[in-house]
Amino acid sequence: DKRDMVAAKKSGEEYRGAALYYTLSSDGGVSFRPNRKIADHTCECCRTAMAIDGEGNPVVVWRHVFEGNIRDHALVRLSAGKPGAMQRLSFDQWQVDACPHHGPAIDIAQDGSYHTAWFNNASERHGLFYARSKGGDAGFSEPMSFGRYDAGASHPAVLTLGEEVYLAWKEFDGQKSEAYVMHSGDRGKSWSRPAAYAETEGDSDHPFLISDGRHAYLAWHRRGLPYQPILLPRGGL
Repeated sequence: DKRDMVAAKKSGEEYRGAALYYTLSSDGGVSFRPNRKIADHTCECCRTAMAIDGEGNPVVVWRHVFEGNIRDHALVRLSAGKPGAMQRLSFDQWQVDACPHHGPAIDIAQDGSYHTAWFNNASERHGLFYARSKGGDAGFSEPMSFGRYDAGASHPAVLTLGEEVYLAWKEFDGQKSEAYVMHSGDRGKSWSRPAAYAETEGDSDHPFLISDGRHAYLAWHRRGLPYQPILLPRGGL
């Protein structure tokens, strides 16, 4: 939301990015509470992601513009309709005066653990990363790098299903795009090798992961092909 940037410009002040706001309905969407701000200076073109924890509280992750124009990621948990303290998620130190159009992903498992994935293109730490947390104010694990940076690995998605965790992303080898998936059967502690599940030489959307509560699916729209979620095996790829 850029209302704060508009106000800053009128006052002759600088304002990086956009603010992150939220509102809440307690009557099924009939009415909403007044807008409330979560944070200033978010990266305005990167997708904001949200998941619901076991207590019904939203957890929001986004790319944040930190001091020095560092565009890493942040996280906030809303409880009783109010945001908690902002927690920094990534420390890749990507300094860029532009919006990467590359937002993070999050899912929350039944045991309350957070599972996140993101992209950064810093000089020393770049590519796709995954990290997990026990939830709440607990810190995150050391980020795990995945995907082939030289193949443009991008736009990761993450999904939990019981003790299982799935990661999906897209790569391009110069001729065709492929959607890759990795699987963990122990809540993200160890992972299978990447497996290509679909490909196209035409235009394509970013891959997503969806679930019906029993099975995981890769959802990927490719131009000229029917849209059909691809069933992913449980217990290993």
